[in-house]
Amino acid sequence: MRRRMLTGQHAVHQGVNATPLIDVVMCLIIFFLLVGKLASDRGAAVRLPESARGHEEQAATILVVTVTALPSGPIVTDAASPREGGFAAIGVEVEVDGKTLQGSKDLESAVRAKLATDLQASIQIRADRDLSFAAVEPVLRACGNAGARSVRLAAEKTP
Repeated sequence: MRRRMLTGQHAVHQGVNATPLIDVVMCLIIFFLLVGKLASDRGAAVRLPESARGHEEQAATILVVTVTALPSGPIVTDAASPREGGFAAIGVEVEVDGKTLQGSKDLESAVRAKLATDLQASIQIRADRDLSFAAVEPVLRACGNAGARSVRLAAEKTP
């Protein structure tokens, strides 16, 4: 390694080259941003029902609708309707693209917006395995009312 000679009373200091370090830090920032985005696209962690049949989704564009039970548990009665009191009235929480929706009208508008950008989009419902069909049925109905041609229920494949 070459050192510069002293010129008079002042020494010329060669600093550390930080360019490679900055490049590595930028790569790490981009990596974590991508991983964070991919993790948020997956939605909330849901214990899916198990199935020995079925196939993986092949659609190019998928709108994931996540349905989970509220901590108080599902309250499904004939009188409760998500149109009247929202999804909380039936004891479920519905998320689309990380946003919690209040009722069927919100879900219908989200599905319509997705279908407006891509008519061939597939709707995938990820519902907790402990929920009854009566808790998931209003979500299916809202997707159908919005004009969805393909609504699929996600499940874990068992061996």
